[in-house]
Amino acid sequence: MSRQHWEAMAHLMYGLDDDWGFVLVTGEIGTGKTTLCRLLLEQMPEDTSAAFIINPKVSPEELLASVCDEFRIDRSSASSGKELTDLIQTYLLEQHSAARKSLLIIDEAQYLTPELLDQLRLLTNLETNECKLLRIILLGQPELRDLIARPELEQMSQRITARYHIGPLSGREINEYAACRLGVAGGSLRIFTKPALMALRRLSRGVPRLINVICDRALLGAAMQNSPRVSRSILSNAASEVLERRSMRLVPSVSYALIAILSAAAASAIMANYPGGRALFKEIAGPFQQKAGGALKEDGTIRNALSAKEGSYRQLLALQGIHYDSSSSGDGTLFCSDIELLGMRCRSGVDSSRNLNALQLPAVISIDNNGIRQYATLLELKNGTAIISSGDKSEAVRAEHMTSVWTGEYMMLETSGEKAESKTDAARSGTAQVKR
Repeated sequence: MSRQHWEAMAHLMYGLDDDWGFVLVTGEIGTGKTTLCRLLLEQMPEDTSAAFIINPKVSPEELLASVCDEFRIDRSSASSGKELTDLIQTYLLEQHSAARKSLLIIDEAQYLTPELLDQLRLLTNLETNECKLLRIILLGQPELRDLIARPELEQMSQRITARYHIGPLSGREINEYAACRLGVAGGSLRIFTKPALMALRRLSRGVPRLINVICDRALLGAAMQNSPRVSRSILSNAASEVLERRSMRLVPSVSYALIAILSAAAASAIMANYPGGRALFKEIAGPFQQKAGGALKEDGTIRNALSAKEGSYRQLLALQGIHYDSSSSGDGTLFCSDIELLGMRCRSGVDSSRNLNALQLPAVISIDNNGIRQYATLLELKNGTAIISSGDKSEAVRAEHMTSVWTGEYMMLETSGEKAESKTDAARSGTAQVKR
């Protein structure tokens, strides 16, 4: 239980004791709403009768019938919604007379229609001079808040006396959560390397359900490899499997157009199967077509095609037809963790020899622009000319000028399955054969 879950539980307990309204608890998929609800049911006081509805995609009359069934009310004599409501009212009055409370919990409440929500509001009209006879807790995904905020449900909204939203776990909470589950199983968090835990934070987005399945599959993967610890690569591969992403195995001879198609397909798969992926990646209508650099400037130096690191990193994906929402990290520090969702990874380093021909293009390189570090995407090297770009700006620059201002820092994209020696590493050993 994280701090948020304890606070959410406090709201649920408040709903149990409150005599005058609804309690609303929302959270993303897999954040533990249903688990909290079951914990509440396990700790239910003896003087409380609870009805738990897990499928609210029904008609108003079917909802009333479900309430009767959960409270074990005999409805064999009822043939209409009014008769069902009368039976519920009689039951609630009997419970109140016996000094007992009645609680209705509805899970997946985002599926309730405005008509059903109004039906629930009418059920809470059953009251005495001291209190309402029925207490209601609604649990659902974030869209439930938007639904209740509709003008036609103003009366319903005003009756909500407590609201709580369960967000994702923080980085520290993710570690504590994983350590707790491992401890129950007789293990230790030391089984996971620090890089693996960092990857877990980004890939799980702090969602407990995803933490569970990713870590479980990663432990199995480590066992199959006879590895005593879960490495970053093992965990990333595990995440690829449990998130049902299509693996991309590319060889150097594959055309760049095919890379673009496969990357866009991977983005589509992620957006279809993983909510966090939809927030980060968006498929562009067709691979981004970079404009030609144009004629070489008179002095062959850089004019416009420089930007911050984040802009150049985004362009690497844009060239493959994928838009990357980098709002969560304005300096690009989270980019390399995020693209693991696409089955890709960053390959970065510093080439002390500053050999541009050794780079696998396109690549992001850092430029010393009069003492200010900026970045550009190097698209092509041909006949002593370098084509670079940043956003919608591109230009042709003398290759020797590029070499003179390049700091040696580079970043390229490759698929997670690639383990072959990079062109840059090979170039340093004098064995590289650069093909363009």
